[in-house]
Amino acid sequence: MWRRILSKDNSVKVMISILVALSVLILTQDIFFSIKPINELESKLIDSRFRQRGPIFVHDSTDVIIVEISQETYDQIPSPYNSWPWSRKLFAKLINNLNQAGVKAIGIDLIMTDEDRYSLSSDSLLLKTIREAGNVVVAGKLDITREALLSERTGYEVRTMRRNPEGLVRYLNESYGNLFYHADSSIGIAQIPLDNDGIARRYLPYVYSGITDKLIPTFSLAVLNKYYGLPNNTIAERETDVFNYNGIELPKYDENSVLINFYGYNRSFPHYKFIDIIDDKGYRTKDEIELGISINTWDDPSYGYLHSGIFKDKIVLIGSTMPEDKDLFPVSIGKGEREGDNLLYGVEIHANIIENILSKNFLYKQSVLIEILAIIFLTIFTFFVSSNLKLVKIRYGLLIEFVNIIIVIFLIFFINLLSVYLFINENYLIAVVNPALAVVSGYIASTVFHFVSERKKNMVIKGMFSQYVSSDLVNQLLADPEKSGLGGVRKFLTILFCDIADFTTFSETKTPEELVKFMNEFLGAMTKIIMSSNGTLDKYLGDAVMAFWGAPISLNEHALLACKSALSMQKKTEELKEKWDQTLNIRIGINSAEVIVGNIGGENRFDYTVMGDGVNLASRLEGANKNYGTSIMISETTYNEIADEVIVREIDTIKVKGRKKPTKVFELLGLVGEAAAEDMKSLYADYSLGISAYKLSNFSAAIKYFTSCLEKIPDDPASKIYLERCNFYMQNPPEENWDGVFVMKSK
Repeated sequence: MWRRILSKDNSVKVMISILVALSVLILTQDIFFSIKPINELESKLIDSRFRQRGPIFVHDSTDVIIVEISQETYDQIPSPYNSWPWSRKLFAKLINNLNQAGVKAIGIDLIMTDEDRYSLSSDSLLLKTIREAGNVVVAGKLDITREALLSERTGYEVRTMRRNPEGLVRYLNESYGNLFYHADSSIGIAQIPLDNDGIARRYLPYVYSGITDKLIPTFSLAVLNKYYGLPNNTIAERETDVFNYNGIELPKYDENSVLINFYGYNRSFPHYKFIDIIDDKGYRTKDEIELGISINTWDDPSYGYLHSGIFKDKIVLIGSTMPEDKDLFPVSIGKGEREGDNLLYGVEIHANIIENILSKNFLYKQSVLIEILAIIFLTIFTFFVSSNLKLVKIRYGLLIEFVNIIIVIFLIFFINLLSVYLFINENYLIAVVNPALAVVSGYIASTVFHFVSERKKNMVIKGMFSQYVSSDLVNQLLADPEKSGLGGVRKFLTILFCDIADFTTFSETKTPEELVKFMNEFLGAMTKIIMSSNGTLDKYLGDAVMAFWGAPISLNEHALLACKSALSMQKKTEELKEKWDQTLNIRIGINSAEVIVGNIGGENRFDYTVMGDGVNLASRLEGANKNYGTSIMISETTYNEIADEVIVREIDTIKVKGRKKPTKVFELLGLVGEAAAEDMKSLYADYSLGISAYKLSNFSAAIKYFTSCLEKIPDDPASKIYLERCNFYMQNPPEENWDGVFVMKSK
């Protein structure tokens, strides 16, 4: 039966583990909804991997240079042009000097929305300079309302824009917020998307303009268009798993963005002061004016940047590193030593993504298919490992639970360790939270399943055995159901049959109500004795009781327990005889043998019972008592099991009906050490000598011994039987090969 149950359980386990895996997928894959805490935790673990990896500096090898607008530059610009915004002629000079040094592309990460505060001619000069240079990108922005600019993983919500473009997206001054867009119609949207927790991790290759219904390159991609000599409006084409830009495949992080592979902390890229680039022989800084000397950090023949080759064929990004300009963003990488050490300026974030593309140094996110397969595998694997461990029966169940928890912790630790290794060594990003949830869900599901399954098995065991065995044995079976042998096993047991002698005559003296009352009391008393000695009640057969010892719980002393129970049953019958004032005797047969024990019956009806030749012999011995006038008859097998612990007298060697092999049988008188049993043994001393003489065919000597026994015990039926046999054989001697076996003609 257990095999059938366990087989069914395995099928249920597979179904449950698959359902749990599907539930985890629904919760984690944003199929119907997105769970914000899960996504945020996954993002935080990305930051943790950056911290564990640390910086991968590119300072000496990069083609990206930052020209910073810093406090030093403010301090060196002479009045009246040293208040922000600076005169546009300074930017024109910067562009000219950089191009003189051979730069390939220039990105101005500043939004210039208003006219020059000092002179309109400065705007014209910058416009002309940008147009003539042909390699300058100015930063722009889209005026996007809170409904359109999402802080979720999808970045800008294009569908919402399309529904109401006028209310969500519009040109600022018809130039994306920058007066100098029309210089050569080259602009890059500089806005950086933030995740729900306010961290900048992603970069959008392009954004959507609702007015023109066009995709516009973001700032970094627009700068790269200049670097590669591509048309200004070139964007990365969105494909299945990548954005294809100029033959370079940018791996998707989600449908609209890539994950920035940050190279290091603040100032990982080369930084040069704005003032040092414009400080040529035609420009005088505040120090030069005050000191009356020419420094000329740009074009001095000895140390000027112009002659150093630093800017040759490079990309130069111009941006503010002034905290008050609020172009400072928290990012994934940081030292983790104090709050705020993960801040980068916007221009540095653009530098990182440009360097990613130039060096093709990207972070690759595992595919959705791989993540789904991992979740399914981990859920099912954890479920079955945990479930199978729970089947291990040891004394301390908490230890198994502790081992299970250790395995769960180890799996989660391993997933995280693997994620860090792949991130650092392979630039490969795998999910951690979702697989960890799969592990935890598998464990929880197995725990719930095991709890329900155990309760179900316990109910089966209680329902099946509570009427058969004592509560102590039921508790042992609940602790270890495998002991039950429900599927049918071969075991060496001791079987007992008990019947009321002359029950028909006895019942005729009782009304039906009295008979039912007596039988309930009698059977209840016998059952109590059986169960109190760890026996198993098999069934009631009218006025008879069938029981066995050694199953479902194995017992080393099953033969002795059965014999003790028989003696107790005999004693209890004497008490009932006095109570009911009736002539009442019982007959008991006991045999020890290897039999089949288990649930036997049909699909819808079965009983826990024993079957085999040994069972039949026990039943025949119970009936054989009638022939010899005995009360408790045990087989030779049972006697051999407990010879040193019981007092018996040999009755006969018999062949019971339906059995060819003869067996020696004994009457159980009592236990060794009991005074009454020892006295009975002394009284039967002559009887035992008579049996020995009878087997040697010395019938005359046997007659003397049996006669002597009857003088001591006048009503001993066994001695009378043997006297009758001896007298018969004295007149009709048996054959020479006579073995003394008596063949029973009836059951």
